[in-house]
Amino acid sequence: MPGVFLSYRRPETDYAVLLYAWLAERFGPPHVFWDREDIDPGKDFRRVLSERLSDSEALVALIGPAWTPSPWIQKEIRAALRRKILVLPVLVGETPNLQSNALPKSIRPLAVLQTLETRDLRFRDLLVTALERVVTRSSAEDSIDSVRVQRLTNLLRSQSDHRQSEALELIIDGKIDPASDVLNETFELLKTLLEFNPGDPDIEVRLGFLYKDLAQVFRAADPVRFQRHVQSGIQLFEGLVRRKLPGYVAASAWNGLGNMHLLTGDYQQAIEYCSRATRLSPTYAHAWADLFHAYVGHAEAGTVDLAAMRRTLARLKATAKGVALPERRVPDFEATLDDWEKRYRRRPSPDKGALPRHQLR
Repeated sequence: MPGVFLSYRRPETDYAVLLYAWLAERFGPPHVFWDREDIDPGKDFRRVLSERLSDSEALVALIGPAWTPSPWIQKEIRAALRRKILVLPVLVGETPNLQSNALPKSIRPLAVLQTLETRDLRFRDLLVTALERVVTRSSAEDSIDSVRVQRLTNLLRSQSDHRQSEALELIIDGKIDPASDVLNETFELLKTLLEFNPGDPDIEVRLGFLYKDLAQVFRAADPVRFQRHVQSGIQLFEGLVRRKLPGYVAASAWNGLGNMHLLTGDYQQAIEYCSRATRLSPTYAHAWADLFHAYVGHAEAGTVDLAAMRRTLARLKATAKGVALPERRVPDFEATLDDWEKRYRRRPSPDKGALPRHQLR
């Protein structure tokens, strides 16, 4: 079936997923070929690649840092150049322009082709415009069968979760600019998911947490954007918790609402909403971690509940095993609780006429 052939190395898989989603949305999945989605188990991948490439009207070559094309990628690009179809080199991130003398001899003409850069704000429009000039489609092929839509949906959900986890790790490590880039890519993934599955609460929950992550990124650098993302997240989660949702989705929505109030410094509300999430899903490690954060924030604001902090940390330790991010934070939380325990032990005694610095519960 004519269309777009997506050529990429495994290091560029994350961006290939996003690019496939964009192109499948615009041209329809039957018109976009990539090996992860379109080669069934047991098929001879060499034959499938050759057949699909021979039918394609354009090849998009994803080129990342330190790009060393495998023999198969060289074969794909060489075949496309020989057939004189549209070949679009796409430079991912900070990848420099191609140099002819650094390429294998068979694909050196690639270096003289006009490239597109993913960091260009116009990238998506430029890519689609170029492809629309050559990619044809018939009305009979426009319908997308439900099996392919579900496969695409599952793939994009998995990829968006992976990217959001990566962004959170970057935020925790203080790498704000890379986190922002990852979150922007994730936003595009989620928008595509919602276009395929409008009104899906599970996807809307993911979008709400993306607003939370974006708010964290802009908290210090851009207060206006911080507030905008916080308000967007609150509105989305408030709408979700009013709906009758399955247990884990409902727990995620309540925890998301707690997260948004945690960002605004409304710790009492954050405690209430995160607690509701843990009641709905007692093994929800992320909710226990967020609840602990809320108790710490409340303590720093003047109300210390050491007993609740101990209980919450104990539940987090019991549920975080094998859950990467919460498990990673446990030692930090233990140190935080230990610090508050020491402060409690050092507080002045009321019988000497001094009042405690914090209200203790």
